[in-house]
Amino acid sequence: MNILLVEDDDISAEILKRGLKKMGATNSLVRARDGVEALQLLTEGLEDQPLPTPFVILLDINMPRMNGHEFLKTLRTTEGIKDARVFVFTTSNSKEDVGLAYEQHANGYIVKPNCSSDLQEVLDTLQRFWDISENPK
Repeated sequence: MNILLVEDDDISAEILKRGLKKMGATNSLVRARDGVEALQLLTEGLEDQPLPTPFVILLDINMPRMNGHEFLKTLRTTEGIKDARVFVFTTSNSKEDVGLAYEQHANGYIVKPNCSSDLQEVLDTLQRFWDISENPK
């Protein structure tokens, strides 16, 4: 499972990176700081930070320039990447955010955990999902 993390918060990104390392994951983790950067990475690529395929996107909602909802809406209409697996990974547990995410065909919605053991459980669940899923074309 290669991960594109779309996250503007440095601390959240570092916690996820450490959680993956702690579980012994050999996953590739590429980070975009907002939706604009993520779309650029997915459509144009970046030489200094290649995104190995197949991949899963972990998407924050509250970001500058292009938030997670705007990103997801654009992603789902962009040929070549519209079928990407996306899990919203955010601090928001608002019903409105959850509803909007699923309206745009998010594969899942995860409220960021408050402790490392909960993060470990989330990462293990994502890995199990990845292992039993058919890779997107």
